[in-house]
Amino acid sequence: MDMEHTDVLVDILRHLPPRSLAISRCVCSTWRATVDHHRLLRVDLLPLSLDAIIYDKVEIDAPILFSRRSTSRYITSRLDYLEEDPAYGEYAGEMKDHCNGLILIQNDVVVNPATRQWAPLPPLPCACPRPRMATTSCGRCHNNRYLVYDPTMSPHYQVFFIPRVPGDILADSDTACTTEWPPSQYVMHVFSSRTKCWKQRSFARDGDAPGTIQDVLSCRNSDMDLYYAAYWHGSLYVPCRQTQGGFILRINLSDDKYEAIKLPRGCRQFRLGKSKKGVYCVLYIDGRCKFQVWFLDESCGLIVWVFKTEINLEPAWRRYCWSYGGGRGPWILQTSEEAELLLKSDLTLVQEYNQAVEKDGFEWHSDDENAVGIVTDGSEKCNSYFDTLVLGCLGFHPYKEIVLFHEDDCGTVAYHLNSSKVRYLGRMEHHHSEIEISFPYAPCWMRDLPGGN
Repeated sequence: MDMEHTDVLVDILRHLPPRSLAISRCVCSTWRATVDHHRLLRVDLLPLSLDAIIYDKVEIDAPILFSRRSTSRYITSRLDYLEEDPAYGEYAGEMKDHCNGLILIQNDVVVNPATRQWAPLPPLPCACPRPRMATTSCGRCHNNRYLVYDPTMSPHYQVFFIPRVPGDILADSDTACTTEWPPSQYVMHVFSSRTKCWKQRSFARDGDAPGTIQDVLSCRNSDMDLYYAAYWHGSLYVPCRQTQGGFILRINLSDDKYEAIKLPRGCRQFRLGKSKKGVYCVLYIDGRCKFQVWFLDESCGLIVWVFKTEINLEPAWRRYCWSYGGGRGPWILQTSEEAELLLKSDLTLVQEYNQAVEKDGFEWHSDDENAVGIVTDGSEKCNSYFDTLVLGCLGFHPYKEIVLFHEDDCGTVAYHLNSSKVRYLGRMEHHHSEIEISFPYAPCWMRDLPGGN
């Protein structure tokens, strides 16, 4: 392309919104080079940096923000503006899912905490016979809504409601023992912000079913493992469970097909999530301080779980609990006063926020002076002191191979998979209640939420 036409192309591209500009990079190598060379793409609007963890506590109404210091001064997880609407009331803040900066909350509302935009979804045409407000206590309808959103491709999002077991089969034990699960045709309700309505979509199964409905009904584990899905390269990965161990559904959104993938080694308690290279899974080994990390490798045409490492976090907990007493770190808990002040102020400009983030000096490196090296030895047992601790995985850094772990009394740490080092982030205020759901949060500054208020 000659210089004259290049200048014309640049002038045209300058007038495109950031999302359309991101899509235009995929047209050809010349367009991509033009966009990158002239720095036309406003990548500062996209969710590119992990700046916080947003979480709910048992018996605590509103989501809580644990973040880098600059983030707590510009973004709040408090959703007070929803409570003004009687349709949501006190349930406005309970989270169900998160994807690329958007949060799905109770009563089917999508919220962008960075821009304070929110969009209500219409009532779900659920097959459950209970009233809509009662579905929060229904085992088949609770926490099986999953959000799909890619701001680099489109302003639109989707919400998947995936029924766990059909209601007409639950009462028939003979049918449950012989009926394969998941089914060959899995019917789901899907909301699209393009159409602004729920529609049924049928996904055809590739491969065999891992078990029967009875295998699912016989499993008595907590549902918390099932809260966390992952969205990666056009597919939604949703955790499921059965008596022989768990599995995930890999749902391809483009061809309406899915397949069931067994989790590694018949795990019972796990955390699924997206990180730098794709989908990862943390397995709880002993319920105290030992974990395994696995990666779902899809690079060679086959889908296989690859073992990354086994972690014993006792050295880190020993140092941070006993030496630091779970003290202050580079991340802090947002106070109610900060949140209230933010809700009364004007929205932050993204340039102002990015400048503050740059000045606060926090980087996701494992070579700082407070990092602790971890020796991975599968034979090493946890000290009996850790029998009293409640350790858990908070999720994954979406752009780096880092896993986040938490213990109420000791604090929160970042485990770097490549260096096997642990870095202390700080301590969450535990309110004497356990974390019910948590999501690593990367702000998205796109202000074009479809149907947003």
